[in-house]
Amino acid sequence: MKKYLVLFGCLSLIAFVVMLFGGCTTSNIKDKVSDMRYGIFDGSCENYNATFVYGMRENPYLLDGNANKTVEFGIISVCFNEKLKETDIVNYSIKINDKTLTGKLEKNPYSNEYMADIGMICSDDSSISLSVNVNDKDENTIEMENKNSSWEINSEKALDIGLEALKDNLESIKKKNENYEIQVKISTQQNTNFGKYYWVVTIASKTEKHNVIFTTQSEEILVKN
Repeated sequence: MKKYLVLFGCLSLIAFVVMLFGGCTTSNIKDKVSDMRYGIFDGSCENYNATFVYGMRENPYLLDGNANKTVEFGIISVCFNEKLKETDIVNYSIKINDKTLTGKLEKNPYSNEYMADIGMICSDDSSISLSVNVNDKDENTIEMENKNSSWEINSEKALDIGLEALKDNLESIKKKNENYEIQVKISTQQNTNFGKYYWVVTIASKTEKHNVIFTTQSEEILVKN
């Protein structure tokens, strides 16, 4: 009986150590995540298409190898079918369940998207409608549909896939004793390939930056750099 008690005690100690150090490892990695995109809604009409992506990201937001404290974000992105004038003012009203927020969309200087961050997340089963007008004229309203709930790979799994694919790069950064941050982003070419989404996982330090890209339905790495 004494032998079994000793064996049980040893196994319990091993299990405790694994849980203790395994938990610390997971926690440390999550502390390094500076941008985690949980999901995305989209919708379109004859004048524009739109996405709403939500999650947690650092504030201030800067890819510099340091993961700062994260805050909620919810980014509206609108692409018009016809080019607008630089002087046009684009207004939005978004209703998420029973909450309505309004404001202006700002032109992204690097793309054709007009964007705004409403600073809040939602759940995958939320009801979302978006109204957009230009210069307070011709308002168009769309119902937005959640896309990520049907994906094979969610944000947590995307993080795991990315870390496994970039483990040698991460080890190189650690050997140099550099700080690093991790981003788990949903990527799309909204203007040319609306409705097609990819996961992009990035690890960055002050001297290195590495990415992997894969679809939302497969663990196969499409791009690694």
